[in-house]
Amino acid sequence: MNINTKRILIGLGIALIITLLSGLLYHSGLIQRWENQVNDILYRDFQVEQHPSEAIIIAIDQNSLDYFQKNFQILWPWPRDIYAMATNYLNSCGAKVIVYDIIFSTPDIDRLNVQAEYADSVFAREMLSSGNVVLAMQMEDSTHLSVEQLLIQFNRRIVYNVPQRIVYKYPNVTAPIERFQKAMAYPGAVNYFTDNDGVCRRVPLFFAKDDQIVPYMALAAVEIYDDISSIDYNSMKHTIFAGKRCVPLNNSGFFDIYWYGPGGAGNTFQYVSFAQLLNSYLQVKNGQKPDLDPAIFQDKAVFIGATAAGLLDLKTTPFSSVEPYPGVEIYATIFSNIIRGDYISNLPLIIWLGFSLILIWLLAFLWQKLKIWQSAGISLIILFIPLIMSVVIFQRWKIFMPVVTTEIAFVLSITVVLLVNYLTEGREKKMIKKVFNRYLHPTVVEVLTRNPERLEMGGKEIVATVMFSDLQNFTGIAELFTPPEIVGFLNQYFTKVEQIIFKNNGMLDKYTGDGIMAIFGAPVQTSEHARMACNAALDFKNLSTFTIEVKNRTIPLITRLGINSGNFVVGNIGSANRMDYTAIGDTVNLAARLEGVNKIYGTQNIISETTYSLVKENFICRELDLIRVKGREKPLAIYNIICIKDDLSSEIEKMLKLYNEALRLYRECEFQTAERAFLELNRQFPDDSVGKVFAKRCVQLINEPQLIDEDGVFNITVK
Repeated sequence: MNINTKRILIGLGIALIITLLSGLLYHSGLIQRWENQVNDILYRDFQVEQHPSEAIIIAIDQNSLDYFQKNFQILWPWPRDIYAMATNYLNSCGAKVIVYDIIFSTPDIDRLNVQAEYADSVFAREMLSSGNVVLAMQMEDSTHLSVEQLLIQFNRRIVYNVPQRIVYKYPNVTAPIERFQKAMAYPGAVNYFTDNDGVCRRVPLFFAKDDQIVPYMALAAVEIYDDISSIDYNSMKHTIFAGKRCVPLNNSGFFDIYWYGPGGAGNTFQYVSFAQLLNSYLQVKNGQKPDLDPAIFQDKAVFIGATAAGLLDLKTTPFSSVEPYPGVEIYATIFSNIIRGDYISNLPLIIWLGFSLILIWLLAFLWQKLKIWQSAGISLIILFIPLIMSVVIFQRWKIFMPVVTTEIAFVLSITVVLLVNYLTEGREKKMIKKVFNRYLHPTVVEVLTRNPERLEMGGKEIVATVMFSDLQNFTGIAELFTPPEIVGFLNQYFTKVEQIIFKNNGMLDKYTGDGIMAIFGAPVQTSEHARMACNAALDFKNLSTFTIEVKNRTIPLITRLGINSGNFVVGNIGSANRMDYTAIGDTVNLAARLEGVNKIYGTQNIISETTYSLVKENFICRELDLIRVKGREKPLAIYNIICIKDDLSSEIEKMLKLYNEALRLYRECEFQTAERAFLELNRQFPDDSVGKVFAKRCVQLINEPQLIDEDGVFNITVK
């Protein structure tokens, strides 16, 4: 491999890792505050000037407060008949919806020139007559008692088909008085939400008290403006459908606000002083031409709220450092977002990953190839790319990109490249890993890396457990497929095999065609080696219930296992040019031969008497037979693992009782009685292959008793 290819691959590896880590950092929320602050800068310094015309704000400003005090000797709060006049005039001018960002939670008070009952009744009458008034209400937590209760049904009937996870429930509410609830078209929640830094950037659109859903003030205005009868939700797209309008929500169920510009009069929205509005109303009443052109309210949404500093309704938004931002303008902004389809979104993850990956790879490659001063100069240019790109896509497509995350990724990648370049001076350890990772277990490689002097041909004797496996009927399976299909099938199968071995802390020593050799208790020794191997055997038994689909063919994964415990030698075994970390010895050979014995009994696992003695307190096993394996003259007791003791069922107990009694008769050479016992076992448990094998054997022994030797052993010649 030439040096440039190596640099490209190293750079690509660094880019992949840094990009993924940066993505995880972004989604962890640890730097979200910084990202939000960068987004705020985009709004303040790079927002394209916009003036939504669908909404007009009637400001209860200081001028209005002074106007009423000077001309009518009326102090705040004003009597309700004033709002009746405003409502009457706005409706006569053709306003489509009138939104009051005022909570009328208590009846009016008596004044010298107007009684409370009259003021409330005339305002209620005007609201009922207009049919398009939205009143504010505050959702309250358990620390506040409810002021007024919500009506079950308002004048407008709206059905909300939205999931509970995007509905924010509150136990109490500060609502308009009952008279006003009966007169208004619909209520709107005016709760104020901020991020951790105290800035309002997103709000939920749905609230509830006692399962009665109340929309956010801006959404309530949209519902009346568009005469909407139902709100639906698309869970796949995280959007709500308000009539013909599709409104996206973020993953938390909040609506991300797209800010048009600074708040207050003379900036983004058209502002009209409440004093101007009332004066125009009085002029019309007196037959005069109003100062305000009535056409400015035609087909508009009119938001009425406090902007005077003394009324304490100024909120913190991305523009608060430029101009105070009235709370009522937040509702007008969200309303305009929905009506105009102006939605802010985040750069799709796949695009950001690709963008970051390319630039980080470029940085990593350059820092390996060029001189430091050259790399630093180019890096400085690259660091400006996310800043420029963020402004462009924000202005053109209303998209945020994670600028802070990207810049952190760039700086981190440069740091990592410098560190990698430094560490390459210790080439000895890297060479060990490069050479031995190909054929040694990763654990062994790590040991050798820390202790290179241990690279020797010798080994040591340990007590552990060895497992050999074989895929049943692989020859028949292989005949069904082409060579590439066989390889694909084996890869899928061995993936599951590897998961089982590693799950039970085994070492996958080698692949043996369609089988494997695994060691439990090496290279890290443990006294639980036999138990771990038997647990793996039960996992293989469960694996037999699964199948692999290959080209519309269903292949069962029935694996046969041979397991043996004892002393054997492990170590780096091989020639001077190639070594394998493996095991040798009689214990290993016997495990391999036990795997083949499964064919005789139709079993999926066989363990030796040595392994059985180590696990009999933890597992339910049944003795299969006394056998002589080829190459061994001493009789060997073999067992079949059934289950762990905690999983012993009455059905298994019944089967084992029948089996053990039949086996006792067989051992006592009562072959005719034993045959009947095994047949009864087969009748009750037809899937038990062992009983069928012994029933046939009993028939043979009845006619040819010499087939069994004096030790009661069948001589089996299985390698």
